[in-house]
Amino acid sequence: MTRRERLERKLEKRIKWAEARKSAAAMEFSRADLSEKKSGIPFGQPILVGHHSERRHRLAIERADNAMRRSVENADMAQHHAGAAAGLRSQLDRSIFSDDPDAVEALEAKIAKMEAERELNNRINAIVRQKPRAVATPDKIMSLVALGMSEPTANKLFENQYGLGVGIPSYVNANIGGRITEARKRVEEIKARKQRQQAAENASGGVLITGAGDYVSITFAEKPEREILNDLKSAGFYWGRGCWSGLRDNIPASVTGMTE
Repeated sequence: MTRRERLERKLEKRIKWAEARKSAAAMEFSRADLSEKKSGIPFGQPILVGHHSERRHRLAIERADNAMRRSVENADMAQHHAGAAAGLRSQLDRSIFSDDPDAVEALEAKIAKMEAERELNNRINAIVRQKPRAVATPDKIMSLVALGMSEPTANKLFENQYGLGVGIPSYVNANIGGRITEARKRVEEIKARKQRQQAAENASGGVLITGAGDYVSITFAEKPEREILNDLKSAGFYWGRGCWSGLRDNIPASVTGMTE
């Protein structure tokens, strides 16, 4: 199961929990109804102390109070689950997971978009810093508008806001450059992971053990049984980047047995 599939399953559960709590809140709210039709107590009638109806009246109020408390608790939990579901949905919409089938293509498209943004920023700054430098001439404004910018936004570029100079601050492109570098690293890691996965599929028993010296990495073609995973954890192996890493001498017998 991929990470996206796991999150989608969590999202489905949160939605179901939110709906269940919402229904429970509505049901308890209905039970808290003290109208004459529901409780049999005339509207506005006080508790008649000493009357035979006193006990029934007090019990009705107590039941209604408890039901209202449960209704509020269920409504709060419904809101909690709905908020968690919204967070999961947002994460699914904006994230590129390494085990997504199209992860490389999606990251390369993201890199291309960031590179285009950085190039546009450079073009904007080149216009703003033309002579006369930092002066919003009509020609400069027209050139910026031609790049898709509104006139008010174009004029603001010539203001030295917060002492950062005119134009787009240098840290903006620096941040974009950092994100591009990180995305490129992820592309290489995903490609290497896929290569290891392919090698594992072709390896004996669907298990690929690589590494020179004391430390090795173990890649499985398919997710192994829970017992094998527990053996790896007990032997000090840790999961990362699509494989299990640890000491060669600590490889569990359950893993070496798969290659025989």
